[in-house]
Amino acid sequence: MKNIRIEKIADMVRKGMIVADIGTDHAFLPVLLIRNKKCRKVYACDIGEGPLRAAEKTIAEAGMQDNIFPVLSDGFENVPEDANGCVIAGMGYLTAAAILEAAYPRLGKMKQILVEINRDTIQMRKWISDHNMRIDDEAYINDRGHDYVILSFTAKKAPSLTKRELFLGPVLMEQKDPAYIQYCAMRKKKIETILINSKGESDKADALAEELVVLNEFLSEVQ
Repeated sequence: MKNIRIEKIADMVRKGMIVADIGTDHAFLPVLLIRNKKCRKVYACDIGEGPLRAAEKTIAEAGMQDNIFPVLSDGFENVPEDANGCVIAGMGYLTAAAILEAAYPRLGKMKQILVEINRDTIQMRKWISDHNMRIDDEAYINDRGHDYVILSFTAKKAPSLTKRELFLGPVLMEQKDPAYIQYCAMRKKKIETILINSKGESDKADALAEELVVLNEFLSEVQ
């Protein structure tokens, strides 16, 4: 079965970098990057020995031992210095943010940082904005019934994101992709249901109400 999420991440990786795939699991992304001639060298990094063994098996089956190098590493801790691009995908916001914070001195050397988290994309954008970094690309996909947003950014200094950019995405809101508009409409209904059921007493009620205003404005413009 095709993994649309992994394929989209691979598609967004800029050609010619030495990429560190943080939390590689089975090394499906590194194999795809080499196969598609996006990279000549990739580090398949994971904190767990089990996932790393699974990665080694995938790499061997693909015959890519000369191009993909497994690294047992907590975040960037053991990632070789020649890595100049990175992918952090398939984990929660808190884990991804902790990895980025720990690796902060290295982020300026990265030509591209790609992050795809399971939830809290708005928080991820806020982290990027609070660190004065620049989001240069975004993508929304639905893969097997799950919604994903992939963020591409660099440490290049940038103005803070506006509230609208935080909620909608500075790139996605300009692209106006029909699939993303449909997602925003579903998100709007979900927030309305949450606010009705919680009667405004949820810890996140204020933030959700703010997001709802932005979604209503955006949807009225594009529909």
